[in-house]
Amino acid sequence: MVKVLTKTTRVIFWILIILAIVIGIAIYGGMVEDASLKFLVLISGLPFLFFIAGAFGLLWPKIKPTGESNYIIHALILGVLFFILFLLHTWLILPLVCPEFGRGLAM
Repeated sequence: MVKVLTKTTRVIFWILIILAIVIGIAIYGGMVEDASLKFLVLISGLPFLFFIAGAFGLLWPKIKPTGESNYIIHALILGVLFFILFLLHTWLILPLVCPEFGRGLAM
């Protein structure tokens, strides 16, 4: 079987997570007053994408399927994890950094 996670790939996944945090702090720490709400909401997908890629990359060896019958369970675990992280991003993080998140999107 092919080795999925080496030291180099683990470092790359950690770099993606750190980059997501740095981009989030840079955008929402310093640019939040200067940027429009629509820009902040749209650009928030970039650190979310980096964080998800890093998290899934680090979790993959721990939850990878071992046989043919486990692939559906693996897909369900990844889907549920992505859904939970997306809900956290949408309903906890965005309203904290963009207080007018709901009103700006006509919600």
